[in-house]
Amino acid sequence: MASKAPTKNLNKPDPTAEELLALFRDVQESFPKALGEERWYLMLFTTLTYALPDPTALASLYTYLISLPQYSTPPSRQTLIRRIREALVKAVSLIGVAKPLLVIWTIATIEREEDRDFTPTRENWKCDSKNLENGMNWLKTIYRGDAEEVDRRFRGHEDFRWISYNITYGLYLSDHSVLDPVESEMVVLCGLLIQNLAPVTAFHLKGLRRVGVSMQDVEGVHVCCEKVARLCGIPLDKVPRVADIEHLVPWEQDTMTSDPGSGGNNNGMSKL
Repeated sequence: MASKAPTKNLNKPDPTAEELLALFRDVQESFPKALGEERWYLMLFTTLTYALPDPTALASLYTYLISLPQYSTPPSRQTLIRRIREALVKAVSLIGVAKPLLVIWTIATIEREEDRDFTPTRENWKCDSKNLENGMNWLKTIYRGDAEEVDRRFRGHEDFRWISYNITYGLYLSDHSVLDPVESEMVVLCGLLIQNLAPVTAFHLKGLRRVGVSMQDVEGVHVCCEKVARLCGIPLDKVPRVADIEHLVPWEQDTMTSDPGSGGNNNGMSKL
């Protein structure tokens, strides 16, 4: 049965600036350390863009980030906004364009000129056979043995098949020029999980495991998403946890391609 979209708790007031700052610090501290120091804020931008009634409040996260020593120079801030922007671009395919657009517009009003990044990522993009190949290769990396079942669900709905393969995966999700594969898949998982969407969250819990993130760290990301949901008053009562899908992460071909010493090609990924 399809999960229902989450409904905000109308009795829960919108987060205050102080509550948001406390959340930023909490997630920065509690985010899985094995995932590094540069990914926690991607999770926050993705989830809060959806969860906040007024996403322009996310300007406070940008302000918090540039107050940190590691983002004190124009080059470091240019790299930072490039990564934030790419997370928001990918979020367009997950939650729609309006909220990510409001976030980036609001950040633009407080950026210093020397901190701006003018590097485009998709100005030469073409919806051609190479784009489709890139999209399908990445989709199959994430879905593996589930890919055929997903394709069957598009039967009779060719527009959604075309959009999913050429645009969602071809244009948005297979582009790893700014965010690496783990970061890209983490953004996808967080963007779906925060919407309380069970079927697609299950697929991408498996996906994050399949790109090499440990079960413990996937659970840690989930816990951070729950912190956001709790503050914003939205439920996450439909989505599975990584423990619920762990037995589905490997599939039959893994045993043939992932065994060390077997000579199989596993695209550089360890056996999961």
